[in-house]
Amino acid sequence: MKLHLSAWLLAALSAAFGLTSCDGDADNIYSSRRAFFRFSPVTAAPKTLFPALNSPGEWCSVSVNGTYYNFSSANGQKDTYPISAADQYYAREWVSGLLVGTPSVPSISTNGFEVVCYDLVCPNCMEVDAVTRAVKFSGSSHHECVTCSRCGRVYNLQNQAVVSDGAVEGESNRPLFRYRCSYSNDVFVVQN
Repeated sequence: MKLHLSAWLLAALSAAFGLTSCDGDADNIYSSRRAFFRFSPVTAAPKTLFPALNSPGEWCSVSVNGTYYNFSSANGQKDTYPISAADQYYAREWVSGLLVGTPSVPSISTNGFEVVCYDLVCPNCMEVDAVTRAVKFSGSSHHECVTCSRCGRVYNLQNQAVVSDGAVEGESNRPLFRYRCSYSNDVFVVQN
């Protein structure tokens, strides 16, 4: 009886640890780096940010140039918007800017299309060589890929921003840093 109880207890503990071992996997898709950005109204960037948040397969980069937000889409469209005093209150935090969009492939986990956000920095150049080089859209025929001009890695935005071309053998070939984001009522927020 004592042997059966010990075996049962061992099996129960193994099952419990087995079920909880994947608990943190959902969080592993997000970077541990701090990030914050709040922008409203999203409709103020009608050629870039608005389509990226509302149309599958559309992407937009976000950066700052002095007192303006710069939005650039993968197809070459651009929007600028002045940074207001209220925007200054919400301190932006990112490494090289943001890459925002809706993948053209629906998410299995949310049962639909979800808005995603990545940092523009090449994580491989940053982690290996401490260089904060921003990735750029790969060209007119590759709206869903971005490329680092320094290391040559190409990141596929349809596949969780993993390295799809230019991987360096023997290195980790990290995907882009992903941040938590939300979009509702004409307000886009990145908070990691």
